[in-house]
Amino acid sequence: MEPSHETSATGDLVVGGWTVQPTLNRLCRGDRQVRVEPKLMDVFLHLARRAGQVVSKDEIAATVWPGVFLSDSVISRAIAGLRRALGDDARSPRYIETIAKRGYRLLVPVETPAPVGDPGPTGLPARAATSAPGRVAPGYVVGQWVRGARFYGRGAEIAEILEGPRNGVWLLGGRAIGKTSLLKHLEHLTATEPDGHYVPLFWDLQGCVEPEDLHQDFQAALEDAADRLESLGVAIDEVRADDFLVSLGRLRRALRARGRTLLLLWDEVEELIHLHASWPPLLRKLRRALQSQEGVRAVIASGPRLWQLADQRDDTSPFLHGFAPPLYLGPLSEDDSFDLVRQTQAGAGERIDDQRRAREIVRRTGGHPNLLQMLAARTLELGDLERATEAVAADPTVRFLLAVDLDLLTEAERRILRALARSEDVEPVDLSDLDLALPALELGPRLAHLEGLGLVRRDGSRVGLAQPLFHRYLREQR
Repeated sequence: MEPSHETSATGDLVVGGWTVQPTLNRLCRGDRQVRVEPKLMDVFLHLARRAGQVVSKDEIAATVWPGVFLSDSVISRAIAGLRRALGDDARSPRYIETIAKRGYRLLVPVETPAPVGDPGPTGLPARAATSAPGRVAPGYVVGQWVRGARFYGRGAEIAEILEGPRNGVWLLGGRAIGKTSLLKHLEHLTATEPDGHYVPLFWDLQGCVEPEDLHQDFQAALEDAADRLESLGVAIDEVRADDFLVSLGRLRRALRARGRTLLLLWDEVEELIHLHASWPPLLRKLRRALQSQEGVRAVIASGPRLWQLADQRDDTSPFLHGFAPPLYLGPLSEDDSFDLVRQTQAGAGERIDDQRRAREIVRRTGGHPNLLQMLAARTLELGDLERATEAVAADPTVRFLLAVDLDLLTEAERRILRALARSEDVEPVDLSDLDLALPALELGPRLAHLEGLGLVRRDGSRVGLAQPLFHRYLREQR
């Protein structure tokens, strides 16, 4: 979601004993040096320009991410990251204070020793504005999650998650297939039901590298849901704790006492792989907190790499036992893909109205939601489907996503895809014509996995690649 940007030269700042070096994305105090991500530095500088004043999330988003549609959790995670860098505590803040329902306030004074470049309105150096809209063309959203009227399809998956018998559901899909969008749409659906059964909590693990990060990010998730919880009479301070598992238990019990079930929407769960390596009891504790308790339904979203946890057995059963089999998130159905291209729900903005062209966009993308949006947007932009297809096929972002999807597969699965790519087109071929050197007992599950991910399509004994753009990419890699 980060737009590309250029940063003007700036001088150092002194903030509460820390020397802030914007050009180096670094905080220093004594012998200690802490590097922060560029966007975190941008957020910190904006708070510094308004030191002592309450700065809303909307203002931070408009300043640091101009023209980009993003969720409140992005801001909360940035603040949590700054607190970690500064050694701050959200409950007893020394640097950054959270003002409920208002925003954030920098508590310490800011000194500006001879700033380089143009100063901002308070005398602090201003970072260069960024410019990279999230929408490639009006009516389509590319590279970001969607919800509400912008969300298409997934009716069967939503029904299974909300109405199915399992309290643990694993959404498994490739990159940019819409896992985050489905979680955010579930949050939207359940949060807007006045008398609904579920109370959603969206928790993003992206960037969690240490066990302490789990605690910080869970607190950020609670802050994002503060209004929702307080409307039910659940105060955030009542559920806060130093240990996120304690906070989770308190929240679950508080909601259950009000006749509600916590719907935990957990994104980027692959981070548990290295978190478990640094904290071995983690999976056992999580399994007991999520799979043996009343009043919580957990939805975890990840790519195929999470299968690594299937063999981690720190208890009587591995962590994934309560979430398997996974609920595969593949391409959209043909009808849902067609509706997305024609923007039948959103309505406003430019869109592809020609039905024949819309059907061809669906065919060329194989119903992959991100590719659908991108190809439709580029078609509007360039005015020609063939030129748009060439542009999307050559787009570095698309090629990177396809490369990641390929890299996350096993060698046997990659061998199957490369064998299918030898064909001139994506029409299915008979399996007997492929020299895969795989035993039948192994081939079946591998094909089922690839089909679930939306990478292949099967017609009886015939199988082919599902996405023409992926077929083209694989042939170019030969």
